[in-house]
Amino acid sequence: MKKLTALRQYLIDAVPHLQRDPDGLLTFVEDGTIEFSAGPTLSHGYTFTAQLVLTDFADDVDTVMVPLLDWLAVYQPDLAPAEAVRFEAEVLSNSAVDLALRVQLTERVIAKKDCDTGKISVEHRMPRFDVDTCGPRRWQLMAEDHHLSGYAAPESTDAG
Repeated sequence: MKKLTALRQYLIDAVPHLQRDPDGLLTFVEDGTIEFSAGPTLSHGYTFTAQLVLTDFADDVDTVMVPLLDWLAVYQPDLAPAEAVRFEAEVLSNSAVDLALRVQLTERVIAKKDCDTGKISVEHRMPRFDVDTCGPRRWQLMAEDHHLSGYAAPESTDAG
């Protein structure tokens, strides 16, 4: 389950609390299934709920959620937003919680058998789906048909 390992490392690198204390991130797999086709193929897929627990977390929750959503947009963009991430928190004090995140993940594994040698090669697919979140470089901001900033828009020929 290389995707979970990659997500874990991404959060450790991106979240200040985890940079200070990487052991404060515990990871587990819940409700895992293996999807495969009947027959001789050894290729398969993992579908599972990754549980990430941040212990004694004392930062703003957005410092975790924003990097998590950023990673999911690139590596798991096909998730249904209403079902992709769930969380629970146990309040430890006025300044710290144990935060448990449950994230739905899938991972495709391509397995090929060399019939001459009997060797099986395995490749975990982790495609990136990069998105351009900044949009076009030329823009304009309009409020009630009044140009506020950006480049000047063409004059409208609409009389209404």
